[in-house]
Amino acid sequence: MIADNERETRMTSNQPEPSDVSTEAAVHINALMDLFRQACRRQAWTLDEERGLVGWTDVTCSVGHEFAVRAWDVLSTPRPFGMGPNKPWCMKCRNAGWVAECLAVLKSVAKTEGIELTATDEQDESGDGHVVFAAKCSKGHHFKTTGANARTWRGEPVDTLCPDCRKAAEYAEGFAKVEAVVRETRSTVVKEYRNAVDVRCRRGHSHSFYVDSWDGRQAIRPDFCGTCNKLAKFEELSERAKDLGITVLESQWIAASRPHRAVCFAGHEFGLIPNKMKRGCPQCPPGMYGGAVPPHDVYYVVGGLDTATGEDTVKPGISSGSGSNRLRQHAEDGLTAQHLRITGLPVGMARALERFVLDGLDTEGWLSTRGVEYFPLAALHDVMDLVGEWFTDQPGLSSRPVVVDVDDVYDAVEAPAVHDVVDVDVDTAVIFDSDDVRANAASMR
Repeated sequence: MIADNERETRMTSNQPEPSDVSTEAAVHINALMDLFRQACRRQAWTLDEERGLVGWTDVTCSVGHEFAVRAWDVLSTPRPFGMGPNKPWCMKCRNAGWVAECLAVLKSVAKTEGIELTATDEQDESGDGHVVFAAKCSKGHHFKTTGANARTWRGEPVDTLCPDCRKAAEYAEGFAKVEAVVRETRSTVVKEYRNAVDVRCRRGHSHSFYVDSWDGRQAIRPDFCGTCNKLAKFEELSERAKDLGITVLESQWIAASRPHRAVCFAGHEFGLIPNKMKRGCPQCPPGMYGGAVPPHDVYYVVGGLDTATGEDTVKPGISSGSGSNRLRQHAEDGLTAQHLRITGLPVGMARALERFVLDGLDTEGWLSTRGVEYFPLAALHDVMDLVGEWFTDQPGLSSRPVVVDVDDVYDAVEAPAVHDVVDVDVDTAVIFDSDDVRANAASMR
């Protein structure tokens, strides 16, 4: 016990008193302050009242710039403020060359744009030493500017110095983009504002374009409508599925990772996930894909009261073989009237005909009622005309001497009481029949 007390006593006696620590620190602080004064003399600074190592000391450089600096900031690094001892540590002195260059650019831009500049006694808030000018542009706009405003963030001279003229130019650019997008997408301007435009796309979806910001002007582009973009994704999904012999039964796009109702050429219904398209039908053997898919050699047009939308609808489409399975599915959805069915088309012809008809309907302004291939029944006349036009342009095929009017097709087709497929006599309702196509394909081999 006695030994422990002696050890504690010796340890305590070796520790200096608090006053001793302050005395030793003061020596070092004074030495550091002497170094600070030497550094200020080398920079030709005039010191006002000193406030220690971490206090702010007001100084004046040799040119007369007044600012505040801390001694510790000067002494804690070999290159204070990132500058060597031979470089001026005064920020305004460092920026003098940049300020002069910006001033020259400002005067050049003002002369080009016919802007009157009047120097003031003010300087901008950046602290770089830019002089504030009272300016008046050729259009009578009054504003204040400095040399810093004469350059873009890239360091290039600005196109328009006057902020009011620049805003007017940006607005004009935005409204010009709106006009071009509206014309290209066949949209309609609903209402115009000082800085925005309400637009309705050709499918009836509303959107607002804002021209008072860079982001708003960037959003003015042909793919502005999100709902229409989903429709485009659904169309791409349908086309990719057809390459695998799969028909998408879903009426709209859901998500790339979500299943869409679909049926394969073998009649299996399953959930088709766009991100996993290559897997095909999970119920079919893997060998069924990769060239074994039956080609689309049937083109058909069906119509009726669509149970999904409750509207009278016409649906052009393609299938394989006799097409009876796909037509029966349409009949279950209420599309019981078959207006056209051409079988035995050469490989690729049905897909080309389908694309031609859909593009033609889009050009005519017909909007789909659901999906991308369902249209109002009133579009039937255009569908039949487009089919005839496409076949007319095919080499080796000749038209029938009499083209039957769509009203005659309606008379020839009556929806049955039960869900079934109604066949129409090709010779009385179609300009070209399957025999014509097969004979032409055989002659071209």
